[in-house]
Amino acid sequence: MIDSGDTMALKDRLRQLRKQAGYSQEELAKRFGYKSFTTIQKWEDGTSTPPVTVLQQLAALYHVTFQQLIGEGDVMVPVAVLGVVRGGAPIDAYEQEIDSYPTAVDAPGEYFYLRVVGDSMINARIFEGDDVFVRRQAMVSQGDIAVIMIEDEATLKRVYFKDNLLILQPENDKYPPMMFTPEEIEERRIMIIGKVLHNRISFAK
Repeated sequence: MIDSGDTMALKDRLRQLRKQAGYSQEELAKRFGYKSFTTIQKWEDGTSTPPVTVLQQLAALYHVTFQQLIGEGDVMVPVAVLGVVRGGAPIDAYEQEIDSYPTAVDAPGEYFYLRVVGDSMINARIFEGDDVFVRRQAMVSQGDIAVIMIEDEATLKRVYFKDNLLILQPENDKYPPMMFTPEEIEERRIMIIGKVLHNRISFAK
């Protein structure tokens, strides 16, 4: 088990847990599909950090919680910017990594950034060029800002549910809300992709 009385760095926790589980660096590299043990070595000397998905797999392998592995959210892990999302009319969603940021993650889950194009969310202080931090989930609460797929396109809106309608509300008075019946939701393959937790402000306007 991890020594809870010591504020141990992530690199040290990774080394300690690997040794406790009886893996060599070479064996762990092979288990995760890496060509050599160099990647594991870099995790343990602090020159690189495993992606969130790998940290989740390591936690499961070592039979600890995600929070225990990363030290209750005090560790910055790399989270990818996977593409763009329009704060306006939907646009094609391109899921390819275009950047990444070290980000504090305090709970297990799948996280990613999307780069904003458009101005429909400016009253929520989300401007073109900002990167919104998203936790992938299929349901959100009333009024949450979410990434929504409409057919094969992605958009960023506040989500409301009223009188059997799905309402996607912009945060700019220039744009009207988008309303969908259950039949339209099914026909246009509308689904919530994730909840926006915060955004990284871009000053290069």
